[in-house]
Order: sequence, then structure tokens, then C-alpha cells
Amino acid sequence: MTQTKTERIFLIINKYAGHKNGAKAIEIVIPYLIKRGYLVEHTFTNHPGHATELAAKASVSGFDLVVAVGGDGTVNEVAQGLIGTSTPMGIIPMGSGNGLARELGISMDIRKSTMALIKGENLQLDVCKLNDQRFLCTSGIGFDAMIADKMSKAASRGFLKYVQLVIQESIFFKPLQVRMKIDGVVIEESVFLITFANASQFGNNAYIAPAASMTDGLIDVVVVRKFVKLWMPFFAVALFSKLIPKLPFVDCYKARRIELELANTPYYHFDGEPGRLKVPSKIELDEEKIWVRRAR
Repeated sequence: MTQTKTERIFLIINKYAGHKNGAKAIEIVIPYLIKRGYLVEHTFTNHPGHATELAAKASVSGFDLVVAVGGDGTVNEVAQGLIGTSTPMGIIPMGSGNGLARELGISMDIRKSTMALIKGENLQLDVCKLNDQRFLCTSGIGFDAMIADKMSKAASRGFLKYVQLVIQESIFFKPLQVRMKIDGVVIEESVFLITFANASQFGNNAYIAPAASMTDGLIDVVVVRKFVKLWMPFFAVALFSKLIPKLPFVDCYKARRIELELANTPYYHFDGEPGRLKVPSKIELDEEKIWVRRAR
């Protein structure tokens, strides 16, 4: 889709993102856009789900671009309000993981990501869902879902806190017993984690599903079976080297529909956010898609 000049841009800002640096958008992004002739409005989020409400209203009001300024949680919320509309979503990444932004080639530098808002191009992406919860990048159960839950309750956020929790919790984590159908084929395993991937990475360039595509109409299912804990450092290296599929305890599938019949865990995550799992669950493509502004 050829990019045409955007006239009206609406920024939805999580001012607490990026160690409370989200408000920097006021100082950097808005003047940059106004100087180049764009009409810019903005507002701050103030409660869970607020970004979804704001995005939906901005789309109905005829804004040409709605921009999520924050981390993966803010991006997911903004997206919920734009899925199925013709209004594209832009991203100024201010979080700790920034999974979708990295997937779209958007710079972590606020000035460069601002340039991508007006010099980028629109791309239509698949949307996935676990039961009724839509997600754009990844969802899953197991170790990473437990970490997502603990991160949401931690006094501090950020990559270092994440690493601390991973090291601490990996010592005591017990594998899950899981039974599911992947396009009708029964899989029954003891697993460390299972990821349902639309995008290739969790964030921070941690590639759990290197072969995943957000436009192929398929969900990549990555099953990490239980493994000896001595393998943990190799797992970490593989995650950041796009080598996860080569590990001997990893199986990868591509599917249109997954039915989770058994999983002895209360946790799941969607785009890094924690959720409470209800089994049986269905993971499938949503009927609607979303337009996003990616870097050229």
C-alpha cells in the first residue's frame, strides 16, 4: 500500500512507560510532526482498557493515523480499538520488550520512530486470538506466562528485572502436562512452554519462532518440551540467535487452529500481558485484520 501524507495524527500516550519516559513524546514527537504540517492531538491513558476506547473513538473521528506511545501492553490495547478498521496504527516504542515495533523494523530511538510515522508504509497484519483475547505477536502458556504474571506484580519493571525473575524462577519451575490438537492432530507432552506465534519474537530480539510471519494466515506453534536444566544457558543463547527450532527438545508447527484440551496451569500471556487460562481453549486467526505503519 503506497503511503500518502497523513493530515491528522492522534497520539495515545502511556506516560509511565519506559521508566516514566512516555511523556517525552510531548517534547519530541509532537513538535516534530507539527513542524511538518500535521494536525496532532494527544491524550494520556489513565486506566486499563482506556487506550482501546481512545483508539476506537479516534478511528471513528476520522484520524488518519493513531499512534501508540508506550510498551507492548499499550500497543496491544490501542490495536484492540483499531482491528477491523481502515485506520492504521503507528508505534513510538517506549517499553522494555517492544516486540511488535522490532518486528516492524521500527527504531527504538524516539526521533527515528517518529520519522517512521510519516515516512513509513502501511501493512495489513493477521490478528490471532486465544478464546476471546486478541493478540498480535505471541501468546502462550508455561514458563514465560508465569514470568509475565510475576512481572505484572513486581515493584519494578524492565529487562533487568525480567532476567532476574527468569534466573530465579527457572530453578524451581515444574513442567506442565499438556494435551492439545493442532489442526486436529493430538499432541500430548510434558512442556516447559508453548508459544502461539503470529510474530517471530517476544521482544528484545528474543526469537521464539524465527519462521513466523504476520501475513501468512498461519499460527506458528513452538512446543518446548521439558529439558534438563543444564540446557538453560543454551536455550537462552538459541533464543537470541534465531536457533530455537534446532534444539533437540523443541518442535515447531504451523496451524490455523489449536485446541488446548488440558494444561495444568492458571497462567497464559498475550503480547507479554498476563491472563488467567480457561481450559479448554481455542487459539485461532481472527476474522479481522489490522493496518500498521512500519518502517521502510
